[in-house]
Amino acid sequence: MCNAHLPDFAYLPFGGGARKCVGDEFATLEATVTLAMVLRRFEFEFDSSKLAETNVDIMDHPQDLDHAVGMRTGATIHTRKGLHMIIKKREVA
Repeated sequence: MCNAHLPDFAYLPFGGGARKCVGDEFATLEATVTLAMVLRRFEFEFDSSKLAETNVDIMDHPQDLDHAVGMRTGATIHTRKGLHMIIKKREVA
């Protein structure tokens, strides 16, 4: 078993070098277009019943924040308590 320590920023989602994924640029473009299509068709707003009132200063260190949307990190970035949203289909104008 190896206990090697990986350097910071070592995570490469599509690989790198000679073994780099040939579809990485297409996948990134596809995700961007999909997000644009979703944002065009739906409205998003925070669910106010789930948001706690807070006096958080944006300059506070993230580890000290107790905010309804606060951040936690690992292999990927997540919200601490979920991201409760109300999603409504946009009206066609």
